[in-house]
Amino acid sequence: MIYLLAKYSLLFLFAAALGFVLGWWLSRRNIEDVTESFEDMRKSNARSDDQNWERLWGHLKAIPEPKETDLSGVYERLEGVMISVSRLPKPEAVNLQPVVENLHKLERDIKSIPLPATPSPVDFSPLTGKIDALQVAIRSIPRPEPQREVDFRPVEHRLKAIETEVSSLGKRLERPANVEPAPHREPREAPGKVSREQPRILSAALYGSKDNLRLIKGIGPKLENLLNDNGVYYFWQVAEWNDRDIDIIDERLDVFKGRIGRDGWVRQADSLRRDPDAARMPTDL
Repeated sequence: MIYLLAKYSLLFLFAAALGFVLGWWLSRRNIEDVTESFEDMRKSNARSDDQNWERLWGHLKAIPEPKETDLSGVYERLEGVMISVSRLPKPEAVNLQPVVENLHKLERDIKSIPLPATPSPVDFSPLTGKIDALQVAIRSIPRPEPQREVDFRPVEHRLKAIETEVSSLGKRLERPANVEPAPHREPREAPGKVSREQPRILSAALYGSKDNLRLIKGIGPKLENLLNDNGVYYFWQVAEWNDRDIDIIDERLDVFKGRIGRDGWVRQADSLRRDPDAARMPTDL
């Protein structure tokens, strides 16, 4: 048994030594091959570099040398300019002596002006006394009680109605004489209603609950209040306006003038008057 172990150990050592020798020989051979390949590559690169440098120097030598610029014409022109400048006449010296003498004279005249005497102090005591007395008198005036604000809107509405009547009367008077006027018919009066010479304006919402005029596009709370103040409460009133009625109401809308035609109130009101909740126009109008 020991003999076999010794035999196998020797064989193993021999195989290891043989493998080490073969490995060293193969690695040595590869190193030599790599060294020879690197040397060949270096020589090849050196030859290629030399050829490239020779080619570059050949191209540089082939470039023609720059010609010398001829500046003789420029020099000639500069000489001509210098000659022309030298021939220019020298400016004459300006005589400033008269100006200096006038300045001295002006200085003497200013110094000869007599200085005003020192004014005597003004006594403002009487004036301040009167101002104090005036302040006391003003403070003793009783303040007036604030007056109540007077509502002139009914008066303004009445005046506008009178202006409308006067303007319509003037238009009738200006009608040509050869045109026969239409036969006059007495209009029927309804409660709270004015003549049909004007739009149907009511003194109050006499025919049921007033319509929500804000459903008309372009009418807000302020415009609705303004229309109510001018006797307009229902859709059927707005729907029956003609061009003349629109002009009359338009004059009463102040800053909202022109909104009736621009927003199409008459067309909208004619559609809204058919709503079941809208107030109906009385038959006696």
